Amino acid sequence: MYKLLIISGLFLILLKSCIDPYQLHLSEYESLLVVNGMITDENRPYTISLTRTFQNKDTFPERVTDAYVFVSTTDEDPVVFHEQKPGIYQSDSTSFRGRAGKTYTLHIGIGNNEYVSDPCLMVPVPAIDTVSFVRDQHFSTDGTTELDGISIFVIPSSETGKSKYLRWDYEETWKVEAPYPVGYKYLGHNSVISIPVRNQICWKNESSSNILIYSFPDGNIPQVIKQPVTFISPTTTDRLTHQYSILVKQYSLSKDEYDFWYDLKQVSEERGDIFDKQPHFVSGNIHSAKDKSEKVLGYFQVSAVAEKRIYITKHQITNLQLPSFHYNCKIIEAGGEDDIQTGFTSLDDLYNFYTGIGLVFVYPIYNGLSLAGLAFATVACTDCSVTADPVKPDFWIDLP
Repeated sequence: MYKLLIISGLFLILLKSCIDPYQLHLSEYESLLVVNGMITDENRPYTISLTRTFQNKDTFPERVTDAYVFVSTTDEDPVVFHEQKPGIYQSDSTSFRGRAGKTYTLHIGIGNNEYVSDPCLMVPVPAIDTVSFVRDQHFSTDGTTELDGISIFVIPSSETGKSKYLRWDYEETWKVEAPYPVGYKYLGHNSVISIPVRNQICWKNESSSNILIYSFPDGNIPQVIKQPVTFISPTTTDRLTHQYSILVKQYSLSKDEYDFWYDLKQVSEERGDIFDKQPHFVSGNIHSAKDKSEKVLGYFQVSAVAEKRIYITKHQITNLQLPSFHYNCKIIEAGGEDDIQTGFTSLDDLYNFYTGIGLVFVYPIYNGLSLAGLAFATVACTDCSVTADPVKPDFWIDLP
C-alpha cells in the first residue's frame, strides 16, 4: 500500500507518443505526510508509520521523527504509540487491544501541526470458511505464454451481522532446499574429507502486495463467494518444490475504507497510453487540524481480522501432474584433459582458481580410488541461507 500511496501522491505520469517518448517533469514538488497504520482485534503491537513523499525513485522517503502519536476511543484512556525507530510508532500489546464495535481516532502531533483521522468503527468480521486450491492456467505477465499452476481461493462464511465489505491479504512461506549442498572439504594436496552439511534446508517468505477487496451487492446479507487470492506456476518459482504454506487474513471494512481501497486499486491497475484515465490523488481519512487544504496521504485502518492457514505438499502438486521447477544451477567438473591443457598442473591450482572466482567446492570426482577432479557450483546453489532463512518458523509443520 505504501508504494501505491507514493504513486498517487507524486502525480508522476509517463506520457508516450507514437514518435518520441516524453517524460513529464515535476516543477512544483510537495512534501506530503504519508500515514500508514492499522488497529485490529489481534493480540499484538500495532504500528503507525510516518514518512513524507519523495520526489523520485532514486531517493528514500523521509522518516518523520519525534512525533506525538496516540489513539483515542470512547470510555477509555488514550493509547500512546511510542517511537521504536525513526518514523515507526508502536503500541504496547499488554495494555491495548482493539475490539469490534468500538470507534477509534488517530491523533498525530508534528511540531506545531496536528493531524486527526476520521472516527473509525471496528466492524465485526465473518470467519473464513475455506482456503483451497485447484489446478488452473494463467497467462504470463507479458501475455504471451499460458502457464500451468494452481489458483488459491478464500471462501468467507455467510454470517449475519458482520461486515459487508471485505479485504484480504496473505503471507506466503515455503520450504526450499539447496540443489548442491556442501558435504566435503578440500584440504589441498589431493586430500578431501567429509563434513556435516549446513544450510541445506531453508524457508522463504513473502507478503502480498495486490489489493483484494469485495463488496456484497446491494448491502444484502453476505452470500458465499469464492475470492481468488493468488496464482502460482511451479515453472516460474520454487514455492511448490517441497512444501508451501499460505496464511490468508480477512479484514472487515467500513464503506469509507472500502471506497479508499477501491480508488487505490483503480490507480494501481491503470495501464496504457495518454488517453487512459490518469493517476489522481486518493483521498484518505486523515486531515490537518489547522489547514483543511493540506493533503495527507494514507489511511488509518481499523479492522477486525479472521485468518486461516493451509499447507500444500509436494505430493499434492505431483498428483496434479504439474511441471517441475528447475534451478538455474550448473556444476563445473574440473580436472580432465581440457583443464590440464589450459595450464593447470594440479588439483590445488584448479581449486584456487575456481574458489578465487567465487565458486564453491561441492564434491570430489574419483577415477577408481584416485582423486581425479573437483566439482564446483555458485554459492546460491550450495547454501540456501543466501536467499532464505535457515531457521524453521515457529508455526511450521512438516507434512508427509
